[in-house]
Amino acid sequence: MRPITSALLSSLLLASTARLVIAEIFHLYGHSSPVLHLTQLSPKQVCPVNTDAITSTSFPWTHNPTCIDIILPNSVVTTKETFCVYTNSLFAGGRGISLITTPDVASSYVLESFSHEDQEDRGELPYEARVTPNRGIGLFAKQDIPAGDSVMVKHPVLIMAKDLVDERLRRERESLLKIAVRQLPEKTSATFRNLAKSMGGDVLDDVVHTNSIGMKIGGNVPHLGIVPEAARINHACRPNAYYRIDDYELKLEVFALKTIKPGDELTFSYGYSRHDHATRQTLIKENWGFTCTCPLCTSPAPTLSTSDSRLSEIASIKAVLPTGAENIPQLIAILPNLIELLDEEDLPIERPMYEEILAYSWSTMGMEERAKYWAGRARRGWEVVAGRESWEVKRTGELEGDVRGHATWATWDKDPWDDGQWEDDDHHEH
Repeated sequence: MRPITSALLSSLLLASTARLVIAEIFHLYGHSSPVLHLTQLSPKQVCPVNTDAITSTSFPWTHNPTCIDIILPNSVVTTKETFCVYTNSLFAGGRGISLITTPDVASSYVLESFSHEDQEDRGELPYEARVTPNRGIGLFAKQDIPAGDSVMVKHPVLIMAKDLVDERLRRERESLLKIAVRQLPEKTSATFRNLAKSMGGDVLDDVVHTNSIGMKIGGNVPHLGIVPEAARINHACRPNAYYRIDDYELKLEVFALKTIKPGDELTFSYGYSRHDHATRQTLIKENWGFTCTCPLCTSPAPTLSTSDSRLSEIASIKAVLPTGAENIPQLIAILPNLIELLDEEDLPIERPMYEEILAYSWSTMGMEERAKYWAGRARRGWEVVAGRESWEVKRTGELEGDVRGHATWATWDKDPWDDGQWEDDDHHEH
């Protein structure tokens, strides 16, 4: 669905010369199915990183990178990929960080990326850790946390390329993990090892499997990150918190997805939130080793049935959603229903994107009040999901503030009014 909506937003904007960058919200929880296969492994070696002929070959790392070359075949050609352990034990005021990634990704991080100290907690934390009856340690709000407000800002202590999740790379992955964790500062290494486990087997591998958060770094390359503080946040299929990744400073911000009241447990979705109840339970059990007992999953049967029906309808609408700016009348007819279903099902992450598409669609038709209404809704949604200072908030705010001055205004070159489908209370003649 993301490629469709991205292409549509781009089409709507670029067609009217408004060259805006479309940023999307991605969900990368859990682990994907294997996509790589190991056919050959060379001995471990020390490999250089890209340099500018001034810095050392290990800059900005405090340990020489240790690498493994792997032959990764696909259906067309056989390719070799190199994965290395890169550690900076001084990162974030001595917290330290280890990356298990490719030289290309590692070379995108320079001195500036490692000059930021870990954010000090100023004043009283808005949450506290408690032992839950059957969910281990969880985090609970100590005060009101309004939607969009930051809960914590922390740096990962370990980041690993998601390609290495392939089960056929277990031996190589475990070898690199041992080096990565050993090179962290002693306190950080101990904290990592003491995180929750759920699957058995190698301890470090289990910690990554149980506690990782999806992130994209180094040019949008999928990775898994371990942020010990955020790892204490338990799962819910309809969570009250989410996170943003700053891939330049390598930090994670947890924020309230909706207003959180004192005593409420902070929750993330570990994935599968768009699946029906039975499928969610199966996938969560298979991938995370527990049975979900969140409020939605323990609701009465009629509530679960209604939820499953909505999720099915959402999927059906997305499957037929038009992809081009030439389909604006159809979008105007379809999107309000999709947005309403997302509201009813308490799935707010995607909603601002569809509201923004609807705002541009009405602007293109020359319908000022409707464009302004949906732009305002999108802006308020983006303030929560993307952040109050985000580009998404800026661009929707510009449309809301001056619809007629926007590049999309009244650019529809056909007449959709002849069939009587639209009301003419704010019809713009053009």
